[in-house]
Amino acid sequence: MEEIIAQNTSIQEKVVEKPENIVVEGKDFAYIKSRLIGGQVFANQDKTEYLRTANVAEIADEVNLTKELYERGFPVPEVVTSGTLQDGTGFYIEKSIGERIFGDIFMEETRSEGHVSDESFDTFIEIIAKYCQAQFNQDNFVPNNPNALDEITALANVMRNNPPSPEMQPLFTEAYKRAGERISILPSGYIQADLNAFNILPQGIIDFELAGFGPIGYDAVTNLHFGRMWPKERVVYIFTENQIERYVSKIDEIALAQALPKMSEFENDFMVLKAIWASGKDKESEDNPESHTDFWEWRVNMRDWCIKQYLKGEKIDSSQFENAGTNFDNVLKNNLGKSHYKNSQTSGRLRKK
Repeated sequence: MEEIIAQNTSIQEKVVEKPENIVVEGKDFAYIKSRLIGGQVFANQDKTEYLRTANVAEIADEVNLTKELYERGFPVPEVVTSGTLQDGTGFYIEKSIGERIFGDIFMEETRSEGHVSDESFDTFIEIIAKYCQAQFNQDNFVPNNPNALDEITALANVMRNNPPSPEMQPLFTEAYKRAGERISILPSGYIQADLNAFNILPQGIIDFELAGFGPIGYDAVTNLHFGRMWPKERVVYIFTENQIERYVSKIDEIALAQALPKMSEFENDFMVLKAIWASGKDKESEDNPESHTDFWEWRVNMRDWCIKQYLKGEKIDSSQFENAGTNFDNVLKNNLGKSHYKNSQTSGRLRKK
């Protein structure tokens, strides 16, 4: 997430010295970006191959997972080789599945046209469809893990960095429990966990360092709303309502073909969990607690609004994220009633209705 935030040039960023090129098996790889879990990404000169680094244990797990996903039909890069650099850092090289990520394409189109083009979006849906076809395949299901929900929402991270306020704590707990119970009927499978347009290319999906197992459909559905999880000055891309409808319909179509329930039936459950996930901090912000404080306050406001919408049984409409994140006090008044809001402000906790 820090790469996206850094695109706003008005934000002061810590200056980091660019790593030197790395030569592996006679090929020169130039630095591209840092990774969320640590390590870096490099590309060879013609960008036909990418090199990813991290500690040896993480690389080994990631290589094994990527190879398995490739064999199971997921649209992921093919691993060429892996090993250890001279300094002890783990690495692996994968074949390129495209040079330009959809995040950059979508941002450019949104700036020029006000929204993503249908042409780009159609290609985007094709990749998501391939991903869902593999994820919804019963041959790729795994046993349910009781800790999966905590892992996909990065709950420990959230509670460490942006825990709910005393008045929100019981609501947070209730929403988390209710959503978990509802989605528990879904099979568990492989999920990318940070699926969004910045990890998707016209030929596949990358960046599986946060991947794991969880409820199928979770990341594919919430991916659709990632572009709105930012304050208006940082909104990265905008889908039209027609594009959103076509996307959801395609996922439901694939689910029904696999004798699964429509994933749209769980959209609110997925969304409240994604909002909780979104209030955890990335590595850059954890290392620099004072960085982007306004942004994380916005995300917490958005999360709390989603929780209230969810518990009221109302649709979590991502088009309202900006208002919820920026003007949460006003939204809270509308949700609870002015007298109730006044009591919550003076008493320091929400009273039960």
